Amino acid sequence: MALQGVLMQRLEHGVTRAWYRGAWWLWLLWPLSLVVSWVVVRRRRRFLNDPPAALVKPVVVVGGITVGGSGKTPIILALIQALREKGKTVAVVSRGYGRTASDGPLFVTSDLSAALAGDEPLLIARMTGVPVVVDSDRRRAVEVLLAKHPVDMVLSDDGLQHYSMPRSFEVVVLDADRGLGNGRLLPMGPLREPRSRLRTVDWVLERNGDNPDTRFIYEPACLRHHNTGAALGVAEAAIAWQGRAIAAVTALGQPEQFFGQLTSLGFIPTTRALGDHQMIGSQDLADLDAQVVIVTDKDAVKLAYDSDERIWVLEINATIPAPLVDSIVSLIEAEA
Repeated sequence: MALQGVLMQRLEHGVTRAWYRGAWWLWLLWPLSLVVSWVVVRRRRRFLNDPPAALVKPVVVVGGITVGGSGKTPIILALIQALREKGKTVAVVSRGYGRTASDGPLFVTSDLSAALAGDEPLLIARMTGVPVVVDSDRRRAVEVLLAKHPVDMVLSDDGLQHYSMPRSFEVVVLDADRGLGNGRLLPMGPLREPRSRLRTVDWVLERNGDNPDTRFIYEPACLRHHNTGAALGVAEAAIAWQGRAIAAVTALGQPEQFFGQLTSLGFIPTTRALGDHQMIGSQDLADLDAQVVIVTDKDAVKLAYDSDERIWVLEINATIPAPLVDSIVSLIEAEA
C-alpha cells in the first residue's frame, strides 16, 4: 500500500477515535465547526421555507447525521425484504459513493463493477434484484428510475442532507454504543447536522439499542467462500478453522463493529482496517500471515471472483422493528 494511503488511513482513524473519546485538541477546530453550523442551518431553513416539489411516489430516506458507517445498507436490505413480504414493490437510489463515473444517472446491474456503480448500490442490486439508480443528483435519480419502473416507493440509501430531493419519511440510523460522539459538528465532531435534527425525523433506529420499537440487530447468516460460493454455518466454521490463523480485513466506516462481531462469534482474528469504501488490494492480502481471511459482503463486491482463495465473506441479516415496516406500508397506501 502506498505511503500516502497509509497516512490517510491513520489520520482518518485517529480523528474518528478523537471524536468518540473527546480529545481536547478538537477545540482547535471549533471555528471551522461554526462555519459548518452556519451552512447547515441555512440549508435546512431554505428546505423548510421552500421545499422541493413532491414526486409521484413516496421516497423514504435511510440516512445518518454522523459521518462514517452506521449500518444503513443492511437496513435497506431488510426493508426491501420486509416490504416485499407485504406485497410492495421497491426501488433504490444512491449517490454511489466512490464510483469513478459521475456524469449522470446510472442503472446498476449485477454485472457492473463497484468502481463504476459504487460498492453499496452494487451490493443492493446483486442481493435483491430491485431497480437501483446512482446519481449525485438524487432527485434526478428518482425521476429517471420512476420513469422506467413505476414502483410503489423509493428508498434512498443515505441522502438525509440532500435537500433538493423531496422525501415522505426519514429514518436515521445510529449505533447505540457509539452514540453521537462528542456531539459536535464537523470537523470538531462527527455530526453532519446538530443533534436537534433527530427530533424532526420520523424514526430513529439504534443498533443494539434498548427500545424494541427502535432497536435493530445484526444476525450472522453464514460464512461464504468468495470464489466458490460454498457456505459454512458460523458454528461449523468455528470448528473447522480451529488451529488456523485467521485474519479480518475491512473497509467499513466502523471496522470495530465487524471485528467485535467476529470475536463474539468465537473467532480470534488479526485485524486490518482500511479507509471507508476503499478497495481491498492484492497487497493488502499478500502480507497477511493467515490461512483464512474474513471480509464483509460490502468488501466482497469489490473483489474479483478469482481473487485470493483464503477469502470468506461474513453474510449478515438485520432484524428491524415491525412497527417501522407497518408505518412505511401505511405511508405507501395513503399516498397511492
